[in-house]
Amino acid sequence: MSAPSPLAVIARPRTLMAVLVAVALVMSTWLVARPASAAAPAPTVHYTFDGTVTDQAGGSTLKPVPACPDNPCNTSSGFGSDGNGGFWEWTSSGLNGGGFRVNTSAPIGDTYTLALKFSFSQVSSYRKIIDYENQTSDNGFYFYDGFLEFYPFSETSPSAYPANTVLDLVAVRQSTGGVSGTFTVYAVGGDGNLTQVFTTNDPTGESLAMGNGKGGTLLGFFFDDNVVDEEATPSGKVYDLRIWSGTALTPEELEEEVLPPTAPTGVTAVAGDGQATVSWDAVPGATSYEATAEPGGAGCTTIAPATSCVVTGLTNGTTYAFVVNAISDGGVSAPSVLSNEVTPSGSATPTTTGGTGGAGGTGGSGGAGGTAANPVAVTPRFTG
Repeated sequence: MSAPSPLAVIARPRTLMAVLVAVALVMSTWLVARPASAAAPAPTVHYTFDGTVTDQAGGSTLKPVPACPDNPCNTSSGFGSDGNGGFWEWTSSGLNGGGFRVNTSAPIGDTYTLALKFSFSQVSSYRKIIDYENQTSDNGFYFYDGFLEFYPFSETSPSAYPANTVLDLVAVRQSTGGVSGTFTVYAVGGDGNLTQVFTTNDPTGESLAMGNGKGGTLLGFFFDDNVVDEEATPSGKVYDLRIWSGTALTPEELEEEVLPPTAPTGVTAVAGDGQATVSWDAVPGATSYEATAEPGGAGCTTIAPATSCVVTGLTNGTTYAFVVNAISDGGVSAPSVLSNEVTPSGSATPTTTGGTGGAGGTGGSGGAGGTAANPVAVTPRFTG
């Protein structure tokens, strides 16, 4: 890959001031606590990439860029899944990379929230994440040597992200009048907390997307512009894309949308003939639940607000306990502690064996009376 032109280098100074700003951001980075759940509005655009590029919210269309040698272009693309969920992946041999464009049916506005879960195979030098001007401007949201940055502004993330890290980011654009606004980026760290990684003032509207000529907005993802070449990753994956048009979600609303729900508590079981009814307390923000038997792994699922389901296919005379996971748009919770033990029987008479007691707080222990569940590490929706 050829080096950027001298003009590009001149246009992108890395001054002592930028370093000082980054240091200040390290010191000022803050964690968004997890207060009581706040009801967030539904997104106006939502792609899950689970084998389809159809907008689940119905507010836009997504079109992968053409096959190479177009500009931009995809050499290959397709769907897959891994431990982070379903994804759409692409490779590109083109000078400006590949990816896709999203056309919304209505403008996203000068205030919006955008959540994006993705990974890049390369983050060295500049690698464009979001293009706002259909390749006509070098400005936009980038990686720069693994640091997140909205060029041409100097603020960056306090730490770099390695290549192939699955990042789940949220960008909140808040209008401050005219074309001016603030652009704030959040991520979920390995500790499961929502973290503000940087905020920048945008006095010239660089984070405003151009119109698509059809009453909506055009956004480009992952390919580079035509101003400075070779600033796109050659391959990557995208797992989720959501946009809330005209809305700057609050930290509390972001917490509900991008963090997994808390683990269910109050899990109890009652045995039947070859089955057991499992019940639990409602979890704020959960959209569904999954109960799983131990041993054997038999399970059942139910949609919130229901807080019980029946696990079938159990063996009479065998003793079981159950864990429950809560599920939301933010991901899957850690498992609950084990329920009381039950033994299904042909008589269908409810039976229980000493249980685990109530669940304690985070890092705590349940009440006495049974065998505690093994500690389970929480896997946050956002990694990095």
